[in-house]
Amino acid sequence: MWQTTIRGVCPQCATAKIFAGVYTLRPRCPSCNLDLAGRHGAHYGGPIALGYGVGGIAGLGTFALLASRFGFRTWVVWASVGAVVLAILLSFRQCKAWWTWWLYKAGELKGGRR
Repeated sequence: MWQTTIRGVCPQCATAKIFAGVYTLRPRCPSCNLDLAGRHGAHYGGPIALGYGVGGIAGLGTFALLASRFGFRTWVVWASVGAVVLAILLSFRQCKAWWTWWLYKAGELKGGRR
């Protein structure tokens, strides 16, 4: 799980990179030919929900920390919104990689050789 999530490699062979771009997942693993796309857009909802969850936790944590120190001010709210956006952007790739691992372990990703 950690190799797939942190390094962004195939959950089956753990050698080839699963991303073709910053957030774009390859359709198949170039090493073991595992179908990374899955069925019927299996990759869309899960990583988005995970990323928003991470962003929400980061925003609430930032707000709680800054509001307890400086009170409820406009810049505290904007800093919290910034923390949400930054956390979503920085964590989405790992959320997508983890979701790919989860789909593989659940048997949703087929093909390839073991």
